[in-house]
Amino acid sequence: MVAITVPDNYGAVIGVALGAIPVLSFLHGMVVSGFRKEAKVPYPHSYATVEQCKSNAKAEQFNCAQRAHANFLENAPQTMLFTLVAGLKYPQLATALGAGWLVARSLFLYGYVYSGKPQGKGRYLGGFFWLVQGALWGLSVFGVGRDLISF
Repeated sequence: MVAITVPDNYGAVIGVALGAIPVLSFLHGMVVSGFRKEAKVPYPHSYATVEQCKSNAKAEQFNCAQRAHANFLENAPQTMLFTLVAGLKYPQLATALGAGWLVARSLFLYGYVYSGKPQGKGRYLGGFFWLVQGALWGLSVFGVGRDLISF
């Protein structure tokens, strides 16, 4: 049997990783759903066509929302895991980085969907989420991982 002892303040780590990140995912889904009808993109289609985007600005906005959500879903699982693992040794830092990632992802969504910049280039507003995600990965692998596994 393996016992894992968590720090006293690990609840904040769980709150970010298993609470706030899924909530932001839900909000992403709501944004996408809000534009689908106006974009006139029926299920099961995931994106509006180029032709639809040329004739309907909401179709382009729907595509940006859909892509922002997809990018979020591509990155959220490992970020949740990195936050939980890093929090075993660095709970305050993992919580702060997880919260920073949430802020960056919110700015990414806002910039992508609502900035009005062509081709979703407003997403760069929150592009620093990669740095935060990398820091969480580093803490997980080199900070906690080296204590758990002999290299």
